[in-house]
Amino acid sequence: QKLKPKKMKNIRIFCEGVSDQRFLRDFIFLNYDIEISDKQLKKNEIIHNLGGWTNLKNLKNKITEELFEFTSLIFLDADDEKTAEKAGKEKTEKFIDDLMLEWNWKNYDKYIFPNNIEEKGEVEDFFEKIINKENSDIFDCWNSFEKCLLDKNKGYMIPAKKSKVYLYHEALIENKDNCKDSGRDFKDSKLWDLDCENNLYLKNLKEFLDKYLKVN
Repeated sequence: QKLKPKKMKNIRIFCEGVSDQRFLRDFIFLNYDIEISDKQLKKNEIIHNLGGWTNLKNLKNKITEELFEFTSLIFLDADDEKTAEKAGKEKTEKFIDDLMLEWNWKNYDKYIFPNNIEEKGEVEDFFEKIINKENSDIFDCWNSFEKCLLDKNKGYMIPAKKSKVYLYHEALIENKDNCKDSGRDFKDSKLWDLDCENNLYLKNLKEFLDKYLKVN
C-alpha cells in the first residue's frame, strides 16, 4: 500500500510568480515526497505567489501574525541594474533583511535565483540551466533569432526571457495550455532534468531546502 505523501508542517514559502510556485511545488514533491495540490497553489496555501517581488512589502500581517508559527522561506530573483530598488543578489538580500528588521521578524530565510551565488539573474535563467539537454538546440535557435534581431540594426527589442521559456514549451508540448506558467509540469522528464547531483543550480537549491525539509 502506497504511503500518503507527507505534509509541509514547519515552513511557508513566498516566491515571485506562478512559474516559480509550480516549480517549487514539483521540486519539493520529487525530493521530499510532500504533496501540494493545484487548489492549494491557487489559494496561495503553503507556497505563496507574490505576484511580483514588491508585494512582499504588503505581507507583514501574514508573515508575522497569521503565519507566526512558521519559518518563512523567501525566494526572489537577483535581477540586475534595471531593477533599481534591488539591483543584484546583494541588494536583493538587503531588501529582504531590511524589511524583516523593520518588522522585527527573525523567523525567515532567503534564496536568490538563479542559484543563490550569482550576482545577477532571474528564475528564467535557472530554468534554462535545468532543461533536458536533448532539447538544448531549441535555445540555440533562439540565440540565433536574438542575434538576427540585433544584426538588423533597426533597434528591435530582444524579447523577455519569459518568452524564451514559453517558446521552449511550445516547441515540445502539443497542449498549449500547458505552456503557460499555470500549466507547467516540471516533473516532465522530456522537458526537465532535475538531477540535483550533477547540476550546481539544483544542488544549491536542494541544500537550502534540506535544512528545513529533510528528515534525518
